[in-house]
Formats: sequence, C-alpha cells, structure tokens
Amino acid sequence: MSDVSARIDVMTAEALEFFVEAVERVPAERWDEPSNLDEWSVRELIGHATGTATKIAVLLEDGEIWETPSEPADWVCDDPAAKLRDIRERVRRALPNADMEASRTSPVGEMPLRQALAFPVADVAMHGWDLHRSCGRSVELPAELGAFCQALIDSVPEQAMRRPGAFAPAKTAPERATSTERLMAFLGRSVD
Repeated sequence: MSDVSARIDVMTAEALEFFVEAVERVPAERWDEPSNLDEWSVRELIGHATGTATKIAVLLEDGEIWETPSEPADWVCDDPAAKLRDIRERVRRALPNADMEASRTSPVGEMPLRQALAFPVADVAMHGWDLHRSCGRSVELPAELGAFCQALIDSVPEQAMRRPGAFAPAKTAPERATSTERLMAFLGRSVD
C-alpha cells in the first residue's frame, strides 16, 4: 500500500475539497431523497461521510478514533456544509506539520499515518461521487484522486471487499464507461 499512500497529503486535501463542493451543491429539496446507495438518504450519506472526514482530522491531530464505520445518524446536523468546512480547516492546519510516518491506531492495528489515512480519504472521495450522482450530476473523480482510489481498491482482497458492511457485489459497467464509472461499478454502484 506504500505506492497508494505516497501522496496522501495531496489526496487528503483533494478528497475533502471534492466532497465539500458536492455537499455545497445539494439542493434543499434533495436532503431527504434517496441517495444512490440503497440504504441511505442524501442526508444520511452526507452524515456518514462527515464522520469519515472527522476521522481524517482526528488521525492528523493524533486523537483517538473509533473502529467502526461512521454511522449516518451520529453525524447528521443542520448545516453539514459548515461542519465540513470546519473539518477541512482542521485538516488544512494539521497537514503541513503531520509526520506521515508517525504510528496511528487504526481498525486493523498500528500503522504509519499515511496508511491509516488511505481508506478514510478514499471513502470521502468516493462518497463525493455518490453525492453528485445522487443529485443527478455526472462527474469524474479528479484524475490523481481517481487513480489513488483505484490503487487502494486494487490492494484489497476480494473477500474483504465484499464482506458485510463493505461493498456491494460488482456491477457491469457500460462498454464506454469512464475510469471513475468502472471503479464505481466494481464497488457495486449503478453507473448507467
């Protein structure tokens, strides 16, 4: 995973920016509509990803993180864009001085910060795509961020990918699918 996490500082900033921009573009009437993820509304999708963005800030600040995925209800608030801008600011302050080789506790044990950040950063980026898609917008992950997410997903064994609570079964991407659409179809998202 070292190749995946080599530019984690850049990917962290880019993923948060991509997600914050997606949240800021959600029309008021969409908040309680279904998202492209069957089990969550748009508000719940944002809640989950806000929890994950908070994990990124806490990891950078060397705080104590929780081991389970962020539950949407725990992170839903009245102004998620403002909350995410605050998180983004915490991350911006912490990134320049972060020791990416410092040990952090993660759900799979102790590892360097650069590795501990990889999954939450990819999660925030991919949920940014989900949010755009849920609001009827077709977007691509920024090229380097998309490559980062693809490399991370490629490093995960199939049985871990499809365990309960992880990713849905892969779907077939259309023949002319973009690299982002192929990645998202592999992760069980509808892309057509």
